[in-house]
Amino acid sequence: MPRAPVEWIVIALVAACGSTPPASTAAGRPAPASPATPATASEPAAVEAQPQPVAAAPTPTPAPLPTPADAGSCPAADDRAYGILVSPHRPAVGQPMRVLAATLAGEEALALRVEGAAVSDMSYWTGVPAAALATATPDRAGELTIVAGRGGVGKACLRVKVREKAGRDAPPPASTAVWPGQRTWDSGEEALYSAWVRALFHAEPGADLAYTALDQVTRDPARNILHDAYAWGEDAAPQQGGLHMRPDCADTPYFLRAYYSWKRSLPFAFRGCSRGGPGKPPRCGEPTSNLNAAGGSGPQPGQLGAVQHFMRRTLAWGVHTGNGRVALGDERSDLYPVRLDRRSLRPGTVYADPYGHILVLVELFAGEGGRPGVLYAVDGQPDGSITRKRFWEGNFLWNPDPGLGGSGFKNFRPVVIREGAAVQLGDREIAAHADYGDLSQEQGTLAAEAFYDRMEAIVSPGTRDPFLAQEEAVAALFEQARVRVTSVGNGEAFFKQSPSATITMPDGFAVFETTGSWESYSTPARDLRLLIAIDVVRGFSDKVRRQPAVFAAEQDLEGIVRRLEEARDTLLADPKFRFEYVRSDGSKWSLGLGELVARAGALEVAYNPNDCAEHRWGAPAGTDEAKTCTRRAPSEQQAKMERYREWFAARKRPARGT
Repeated sequence: MPRAPVEWIVIALVAACGSTPPASTAAGRPAPASPATPATASEPAAVEAQPQPVAAAPTPTPAPLPTPADAGSCPAADDRAYGILVSPHRPAVGQPMRVLAATLAGEEALALRVEGAAVSDMSYWTGVPAAALATATPDRAGELTIVAGRGGVGKACLRVKVREKAGRDAPPPASTAVWPGQRTWDSGEEALYSAWVRALFHAEPGADLAYTALDQVTRDPARNILHDAYAWGEDAAPQQGGLHMRPDCADTPYFLRAYYSWKRSLPFAFRGCSRGGPGKPPRCGEPTSNLNAAGGSGPQPGQLGAVQHFMRRTLAWGVHTGNGRVALGDERSDLYPVRLDRRSLRPGTVYADPYGHILVLVELFAGEGGRPGVLYAVDGQPDGSITRKRFWEGNFLWNPDPGLGGSGFKNFRPVVIREGAAVQLGDREIAAHADYGDLSQEQGTLAAEAFYDRMEAIVSPGTRDPFLAQEEAVAALFEQARVRVTSVGNGEAFFKQSPSATITMPDGFAVFETTGSWESYSTPARDLRLLIAIDVVRGFSDKVRRQPAVFAAEQDLEGIVRRLEEARDTLLADPKFRFEYVRSDGSKWSLGLGELVARAGALEVAYNPNDCAEHRWGAPAGTDEAKTCTRRAPSEQQAKMERYREWFAARKRPARGT
């Protein structure tokens, strides 16, 4: 069976985080040279997950386009739905360049033709966006022509000047603008942005993708199509003069959008927003843009130094999770709510959950042979690291209560330049704009079950095999458990360096949203998601009962449910779903998912980093597993956790101010 079109991936958060000033071709997707940059002592490479990554069938090659000589010239009227970019911006004879074409108009493969350069490879994406990516080496100075289109018809054309010799350029002097706004956002540019995000975080289904920082990803030329596009060395390691980018969860979508806008000379703007309060969504002020941001500099020269200052200070200190939760109908915001469909939910789309979790979509792998599709995500952590994870109830919390703010999937408002100022388009303009028009507040009307059912229909349209779908849910739970190993291990590493330290525990809601060591080493938000994930696996048969037609279970519903529950117990006991954590004495202890599920009650009070790793994994008192525990949280903190246990037992975070 041919694989259905490929689409998107995502970015998610471990704890509610805020920016606070310091007191070749596979499955139609470009295949980077490796899942991660080469490992170093401080930058671990991505590790394969269990089960092993799955390769997909190749995308058929699209029909070739006519040469410019055959066509007479570039298309007379470029279609704005199709975008083309080249990197570096000033290509040279004998220097390989990347050529990317993309569109949101239809999901079938997009053809690309480069005249005046030797093309060494060509890869295609189907889905949203459809894209083609080539590496081409110009063989003569002057002008080369690039055409993108479909069905043998050119839809867009770009003429590029090629210089005689390559060389590293010096960044231009800083000016009143952080960077100039010379291009315009339209649907073709949005498609290029989405294709760039997808390539940046692509990995086969089932593979882990983890980085210590965003700049570790952008300095990998196999992933970053815009790597060193200015030829300034801007994407070198920070210690070698390149950009230093360590965004947390809320910053990550903004850093991605700002970085791309800078590389493409596009306008970019953001607003300073409140965090909201009990029953009150966040509100925002006037926008700050690349044209009016306060000046600044860093160790890098000229414009590069200004961009670094803008990223690390102006932007990182200016946005937080409240920016994503502005009410759905409030157009004084950076993001607008979108329709739940394949075109709107694309790489680069932001997800804001009601409690401060921020995600960015990156790629969808469609299902095959009854197996459900997988929608992936990346999330920034308080320590600046970025990891990939899948869409499901355990990662994407949903509550449409407007008192919690405007949750859901959102895209960045287009920014235009009017009378020399960068302006974000309002709701009416977006709704009426031929290049956009996808604004919708429908998400706010959906209860949790309806929201997740709707999303599953988008990710996995048609009938699904319930046993394969349940296995995917177990695999998702396993991913969350293994990621938690790292989080708990980070706390253990802190106490090994500071054995006499005690981390202060905040009061009330602040256990989920604070700064400092508690934010870095505690896991209340992660543990709440883990508990929800356990519930999803335990109650998967209820999902089948609710949607028997989706799972082709109408004829023998109760028989299928019974076999599903038996299969679930077998999966939870399967050795491939075992993982290890490090105990207090440095020894490793192995846990199976079945054991973890049985410890759900203990995990309701296991998020405190002052407790030993054994306690945080729910080791029963008096067992061999627990005997190596040497550290417990102070008694007053244990009493607090018992009072707060009801939040975790109800699987619901408290309102701000609680």
